[in-house]
Amino acid sequence: MSLRRLLANLGLAAGSSLFALALLELALRIALPAPIHFRFPQESYDFDPEIAHVLKPGQRAFTHDQEVVTNARGLRDRELPARPAPGVLRVLALGDSQTFGNGLALADTWPKQLEQALNQRAAEAGARFEVVNAGIPGSDTWQHEVLLRRLADLYRPQVAVLAFYVNDVSPRYEPRPARASQMTNTAAKRLAYLAKRSALFTWVHQRMLLLHVEEEREQGRAYSEYILSGAPSPEVESGWQQVGASLAAMRRECAARGIEFRLAVLPRRDQVSGQTPARAYNERIAAIAAELGIASVDLLPELRAAYSAGRGDALFLPWDGHNSAAANEVIAERIARELLPLATQVAVR
Repeated sequence: MSLRRLLANLGLAAGSSLFALALLELALRIALPAPIHFRFPQESYDFDPEIAHVLKPGQRAFTHDQEVVTNARGLRDRELPARPAPGVLRVLALGDSQTFGNGLALADTWPKQLEQALNQRAAEAGARFEVVNAGIPGSDTWQHEVLLRRLADLYRPQVAVLAFYVNDVSPRYEPRPARASQMTNTAAKRLAYLAKRSALFTWVHQRMLLLHVEEEREQGRAYSEYILSGAPSPEVESGWQQVGASLAAMRRECAARGIEFRLAVLPRRDQVSGQTPARAYNERIAAIAAELGIASVDLLPELRAAYSAGRGDALFLPWDGHNSAAANEVIAERIARELLPLATQVAVR
């Protein structure tokens, strides 16, 4: 075969492959939700020697394709005075990426939807609420303990609400600068952002992740499955012990400052959909809260009802698993019912 004929065949094969991939990409875009659109730069982090990483102050960036603006304290919120204004009841919302609002506009996060829901209901009583979004992606309960101590003095809230999630069951670890740098999306990751705009790439990547999770389940190494099921695990038990110690410390900090402390327990997606019936996680955190005298609310019943009532997978971001604006609305409404009576019970400083 001549070189020209060989090159022609190779070109034909390459063209046919590209055409087939283009058809597959088109079919997936029609059949599946649009891939996540990551814009550059994604949010950045600074190393913190006490809690490993914090959001970089004063940044303008994105979470997926939604704007992220942090204030001078590194919170995804507006600038706030050191003390709430007269007649304002300030709520400090603590948590991880579910509180920060991965992939969501700030207004769609549960802290800001809570602020709106509370103010709609409290207007007649002449009260006003401020809800400060202090969520930090990738943070756990022991880090929330440190943040509460810091922010209680900086913002003087009258109420603190911790949104607890499955992956917050974690022991302390030694903070290292590498973690903050790994979480920060650098220019080198632009190619990955572009690849993730492909439905085909996203589908293949998702299948690989699911296979990895299934392999971990089969080998008994899926950490979160131990948490959900309550199966014995020394590592998970260490995480639960840390959760209990951190919640006890947070309760003491709040009591010393006259802050009402509440716990909101967020379920995992497969619990809401009914894919897994496991409830050991919810029962364990409820038992810890009750033992410590912390008022808690489990969001699983409300989210499960919303799922069954027709909202379904719209409660979650496609390809992601984080709560959507719709789920955060359900969460905010439930927490609002818990906090509204405090408008008359808590002395506004």
